[in-house]
Amino acid sequence: MKGFKIVGGDVSISDGDINMVEATELEIQTMKTVLQTNKGEDVFDDTEGINLRQILGKGVTEDMVKTQIRSGVNQVNSDYTIEDFDFNVNNAARAASVKFIAKKPNGTSVSIRNSYD
Repeated sequence: MKGFKIVGGDVSISDGDINMVEATELEIQTMKTVLQTNKGEDVFDDTEGINLRQILGKGVTEDMVKTQIRSGVNQVNSDYTIEDFDFNVNNAARAASVKFIAKKPNGTSVSIRNSYD
């Protein structure tokens, strides 16, 4: 499967042609998109996304965040498991960041980093 390459929220165009992504690069791009979408925000698919209040809300725990990340990754490909999970909060900036490795049973893995503010 192929999809449009997205850079900074916009479709990437070079020399008048739309850049495309496929395979693992498309999965990574799709995961990042799902992980930035608040569940119910997409009017065409209200099941897509994660509950961002479980990441940026008060009293959030690492387990709550990991559950949301796992949910988002599973929406793209349920073969992945989450490993090397790291969650950081910057209370002064009211921001959080997540970094993790998602691994398939065949050993293929991808590294994802997302920021929330």
